[in-house]
Amino acid sequence: MTRLDDFLKLPISFSQDLSAAALSYTTTMTRKFRVKSISFKASQNITEDITITRDSHLGATYDIKLRTKGLVAEQNYIYVPERGDDSFNMGDNIKIECTNANGVGILYGELKLAEA
Repeated sequence: MTRLDDFLKLPISFSQDLSAAALSYTTTMTRKFRVKSISFKASQNITEDITITRDSHLGATYDIKLRTKGLVAEQNYIYVPERGDDSFNMGDNIKIECTNANGVGILYGELKLAEA
């Protein structure tokens, strides 16, 4: 059953033309939240690395890589955190990076969050 608070945050979208630069996106959250999913879709098959990091409010020493995914001639990827990895404290953020080693394609993404 879906909880009411699952609908309290609108999806956050981002995109980057990988022929121009690598993707580096960080949320700016001011409340506690949970990550429901982060989905990626490229305009074409890409071979790049996606990294998702917990950007801790305590500073870089406390940042934790949640997932690094190497895409090899792939167009789609969805990250769904395991229970326990989905809860973030007030002031924590999510940092999403994608390399542009091959310099082709546009990467689109969407974060689905819920209030914690």
